[in-house]
Amino acid sequence: MRRKLALVVATGLVFAVGVARAQEHPQMEEAKKDLQAAKTALQAADHDYGGHRKQAIESIDKALVHINQGLQTVTKKENKVEHKEQKAEKKGARAEKKVENLKAKEQQMQTH
Repeated sequence: MRRKLALVVATGLVFAVGVARAQEHPQMEEAKKDLQAAKTALQAADHDYGGHRKQAIESIDKALVHINQGLQTVTKKENKVEHKEQKAEKKGARAEKKVENLKAKEQQMQTH
């Protein structure tokens, strides 16, 4: 039961990340959908059109690879920025704690 629940939760998280990603880069995701639809239409075509249909499908596959690579690059950069922000927040929190400790020591010294 727990495994099924964990699987459902994990699947939901993967879906949520995909939805969030689509919202972050709507033009790239829309282009990806359009290319996939065009590829499906070309694959269903009755004629080869002198080899041009096959070349068009190959070009679409290359374009899809580039879109996916572009999205991965952006994701990596966003993750780096997020990591740096988290480090800065931790550093700020440590600095605040030091200031609090110094104030507490100062108060102790004034009362003695």
